Amino acid sequence: MKKFGLAHLVALMIVVAVVVTIVKWLLITAAILVVPFGAWFFYDRVSTAKRRTAAERAAANAAERRREVESRAVFDAAGGCGWCGQRSMHLDARGGVMHPAAFHRAEIEETIAATPR
Repeated sequence: MKKFGLAHLVALMIVVAVVVTIVKWLLITAAILVVPFGAWFFYDRVSTAKRRTAAERAAANAAERRREVESRAVFDAAGGCGWCGQRSMHLDARGGVMHPAAFHRAEIEETIAATPR
């Protein structure tokens, strides 16, 4: 069996000290980097969620506005057009009856496009 001398003990202590120092340095560096990058990650997620929420809200408002405008282009109680007030049915080029929403499609799209965002 080989004896360990003082030199071996000192060498072993130096290796352990270097390993502990490197591990400690890595942990400190990780802790220092986690704080700013963690804050950035959290800020980015929250702001993305807010932008997504705003976009979804805008899409819902646009869909609601479209439903509101298109709801005016229907047959009223007297059987006329709710959009323009014409009492007779709207006819297409072949003489067939058209629904008021189909007949006034261009006007409906213009009204929706003219709505401020």
